[in-house]
Amino acid sequence: MSQTEPLSDPIEEGERVIEAADDRGLTVRLIGGTAINRHAETAREEPFKRGYRDVDFVATREEESAVEEMMADLGYEANERFNTMRRFRLEYFDPVNERKADYIIDRFDFCHAWDLRERIDVDYPTVPIEDLLLSKLQIVEVSDRDVRDILAMLADHPVEPGDDTEKIDPEYVADRCGSDWGLWRTVTYSLDRVEEYVEDEDLPIDEGELADRIDALRTAIDDHSKSLRWKLRSIVGEHKQWYKRPELG
Repeated sequence: MSQTEPLSDPIEEGERVIEAADDRGLTVRLIGGTAINRHAETAREEPFKRGYRDVDFVATREEESAVEEMMADLGYEANERFNTMRRFRLEYFDPVNERKADYIIDRFDFCHAWDLRERIDVDYPTVPIEDLLLSKLQIVEVSDRDVRDILAMLADHPVEPGDDTEKIDPEYVADRCGSDWGLWRTVTYSLDRVEEYVEDEDLPIDEGELADRIDALRTAIDDHSKSLRWKLRSIVGEHKQWYKRPELG
């Protein structure tokens, strides 16, 4: 008989939800901190190890009603008002552990936005590493915790073109940045912040290898062709706000 009450450990709870979705034939994937923990061994070690407040998932619009039914069966309460008002989000409450479970539907939409529909089934049980990395690099006011998550991913995953799910494809990141000047601006700022953090902190990682991987990302982003929309927006530059301040709850 399957566990019908949320588990206290958010890592284990994320796995329980993914397995339940898989049993029902639903395409649900982890995103956020618990996904990074699953994808990057370095995220489980000090000084990168941290606690997780919530569990976060990605699903598709077509399976939204089935997800709602599954979450109720798994012991969650829907935030009906939030779920009615938000187009690309669903929120559930875990009354046992007083914790949220958030769903992104179809499209990542926070400080910056991009479509995830064609990406959701590329890897398992998380979204692809490139989207995990971008989900942190797109944060305008990136925190030390976010920087450590970025470093954990870059420490564990080579930056090389291709379809290998254990490698970060710089061309995918560059393509996203090449079509959206605002995303490009924030990502490049975030990479600056990561490099400053490495200079200031004594970290148990190969700094030379890390620098090479950041350089590979920067080179791909710089060399990638830019869309007309990107070029037009670049003329305005930072004179106009290039990001959103998302409401997270």
